[in-house]
Amino acid sequence: MSKATISLEEVRIYYDKEGKAREVLMSYETFQKIQKLMREQYGNQDYFWTQTWQKRISEAEADIVEGRSKSADANDVAALIDWLDE
Repeated sequence: MSKATISLEEVRIYYDKEGKAREVLMSYETFQKIQKLMREQYGNQDYFWTQTWQKRISEAEADIVEGRSKSADANDVAALIDWLDE
């Protein structure tokens, strides 16, 4: 399997006055190359962009914002499981 390659000359990035990238211009062929490269590198993750997964991500982010989450390290696993059982 051959690896996709992209040249920076194939992509134009336009910046605003503050230096933030605001627009990207590329051909559809270049977009397809980038898509192929990402799939070769990371596998097909199209499922992530489905409505079902996006809803789950939004709900999880809302839980974090509202304090309905807890962080744990290896030493806190038992306490975390107890928290989940509450």
